[in-house]
Amino acid sequence: MIKKNKAGFTLAEVLLTMTIVGVVAAMTIPTLHYSRVKKEYTAKLKNFYSKMNNAVLDMELDKGSFRYMVLPAQGKGYDWYMENVDPYMGHQFIRNSQVYFKDGSKLMTFWSGAEGGTCLDVDYDINGDKGPNRQGYDRQRFLYCFSEANRRGHFGNDQIFFGTYGSGQTAAGTTRAQMITKCKSDPEWCTKILQNDQWEFKDDYPFKF
Repeated sequence: MIKKNKAGFTLAEVLLTMTIVGVVAAMTIPTLHYSRVKKEYTAKLKNFYSKMNNAVLDMELDKGSFRYMVLPAQGKGYDWYMENVDPYMGHQFIRNSQVYFKDGSKLMTFWSGAEGGTCLDVDYDINGDKGPNRQGYDRQRFLYCFSEANRRGHFGNDQIFFGTYGSGQTAAGTTRAQMITKCKSDPEWCTKILQNDQWEFKDDYPFKF
């Protein structure tokens, strides 16, 4: 009777296979994670921008047109926001003058009257207190503009009260490449390219998080 040899793997072959699987996993898992984070950031930015614009509309129904509002005094931006916008935007909790939302994001850094401007600057931190907490990465700059000139400059339309940071980036003929260049040099301007890209973090977005 002829005995058949049983096929099997040697220890070396098993170890080699495990090594290959490990290398592939090390290469793909970070990419998959980054893709997931980008989608999460995009969803939060879209939701925030939509809710904020709806809050401005609701504010106008109760308080009148934003065109008659005056830039709050320096250091009073947080108070202005809490009185005029937060009742329509809502929050989960407040800490150290930072407004936290239910999705883990927060609104912060209320600049007012700086450098003689007529816009109130706010930073939207997409992942709240988690790092890296850097402009252009998880932190994006937005504005409430109280003058027609600044609304045209930043938003390209004096009928818009809230929008992205980027005076000069709304001019006719401004290219996407020019927006990316400005984002690289001044990260607070990155909201303009994100808005241009429907809040998606494209492969050529300058900052990786």
